[in-house]
Amino acid sequence: MAIKYVLPNRYSLNHSGIGGGMGDILTCLDNHLDRKVIIKILKDGEEERRLLDEQKALLKLRSKHVVQLYDLIDLQVGGKTKKGIVLEYIDGHDIKYDAKEKLNDTLKNLWQISCGLSDIHSAGVIHRDIKPNNIRTNIDGIIKILDFGLARSSGTEAFTHSVIGTLGYMAPELWKRKNISFDQMIDVYAFGVVALDLLGIEKPDELYEQPPMPITNIDSLEKILPKDLATIFNSCLDYDKAKRPKMSLVRDLIAKHLLKDRHRALFVLNSKKYEINSKNRNVTITWGGSGSMQIFYNGFDFLVLKITGSATINNKTVVVNKKFPNCSVITLINGKSRTFVTFDISRPEVIS
Repeated sequence: MAIKYVLPNRYSLNHSGIGGGMGDILTCLDNHLDRKVIIKILKDGEEERRLLDEQKALLKLRSKHVVQLYDLIDLQVGGKTKKGIVLEYIDGHDIKYDAKEKLNDTLKNLWQISCGLSDIHSAGVIHRDIKPNNIRTNIDGIIKILDFGLARSSGTEAFTHSVIGTLGYMAPELWKRKNISFDQMIDVYAFGVVALDLLGIEKPDELYEQPPMPITNIDSLEKILPKDLATIFNSCLDYDKAKRPKMSLVRDLIAKHLLKDRHRALFVLNSKKYEINSKNRNVTITWGGSGSMQIFYNGFDFLVLKITGSATINNKTVVVNKKFPNCSVITLINGKSRTFVTFDISRPEVIS
């Protein structure tokens, strides 16, 4: 016998789907805004109130890389009133390893995931079930984190009495026998496992032990990634949660490598325009009888490589290996005379 669903007038049922972590899933039409939405019906029981509280926390969250929660509603299911949450409909597919994908494209996907997790953590929420099946790519290539059925607010009450999650993605601290306390570092651990998935690296057997065993180092990461990226991905899987990095640090480091060799610096001296970029990494400027400064672009930052004579950057004495800030004024000093040079850096952003 088919179940009868009675929705608020604003929504029309397209079709019902399979059950999920929180309950039944309905694909519907928002009649007011003429858009598809997903309605998840919460399961009965004592967990319903907690789930509602956690979903309300997500109402405040606005992130390009997290599924958007639109509304909380009451609906009739087989004549019984139940709670439902209205979510953004994502037309796409779950993330997965693609052997044909370029490394930079994979890193961009991991950057999007790290952006979503950083936003989730900034909102004071712990996802608790990060894995490929809960992360989707829409038709525009935008990655979204889904399924907050196990989510909790971070803080002193973030604990559980049983082991909940997905084997292989669960941090070691989740395997205690009772009163399991946890924090956002369990999402960082799961992200580290997802990174192995997307990079096509075979996951260590230690991840599937119950509880997981310590992993000293995954050498495969160092073979395909720059050293600092391999190090931070390895640290995501550290047995000691205190040694795992915040997702914002992971996000920023991935972004740094995605933007390698894309910066430009411009300045004008003696009516001559200079540009430093990946094709012209070295520029030497001279002044007075013996003053000179060599500026070098290493793909990430603009540095003073050599300096003779006297000069300042933003009124601070120039020293070798000094990094230029985004906007600065170079003062070239020749006895009592001063020449001022504006040094502007164009720093691109990662666009998803």
